[in-house]
Amino acid sequence: MTFNPDDYLIKQVSNDDVGAFEVLYKKHYRMVYNYARHLIDDPSACQDVVQDVFTYIWESRHKLEIKKSFKSYLMSACHNTCLNHLNKQRVKQKHVTEIINRSGNYHDGYEVIFEDELKEAIDNAMEDFPEQCREVFILSRMKGLKHKEIGKILNISPKTVETQIYRALKMLKKKLVITFFIISYILIFCM
Repeated sequence: MTFNPDDYLIKQVSNDDVGAFEVLYKKHYRMVYNYARHLIDDPSACQDVVQDVFTYIWESRHKLEIKKSFKSYLMSACHNTCLNHLNKQRVKQKHVTEIINRSGNYHDGYEVIFEDELKEAIDNAMEDFPEQCREVFILSRMKGLKHKEIGKILNISPKTVETQIYRALKMLKKKLVITFFIISYILIFCM
């Protein structure tokens, strides 16, 4: 039976020998780190994996049973720790994606609220329109009729329809400038 320095050091570590643990750590750090780098692209995450592997060894030093060589044990522990890390990253990414999707749904909810507020503001502004102007605007913008069709319905010329639409839009612009400003501000700066 040949002398194995790792077996001796593990025995010392199980007896709370910090110096023996430091020797094992320094001796095997690079090997464990390089193996982790094959599985994980992030150098910082690889350092965390190495720390986790050696922390586990120190914390479980009294009950540690190594059936194979210490190097094989380290590689297996590193492999499993890397897999755990990658699984956690996948779960985090899944949660981030869900949050982004939910945020999109809230954004759509805001759009519905703003659309309702805008419709209400337009309805309120239209109450101040002269009767013919309001009728022309509703037929044109709300019902989508053409100038000639509106003219026939209301018994006015297409030119009068055009003039009434122009007046309605001008009045709307004056009345809704503050509403547009508030909605634009919220859409631009609060979302």
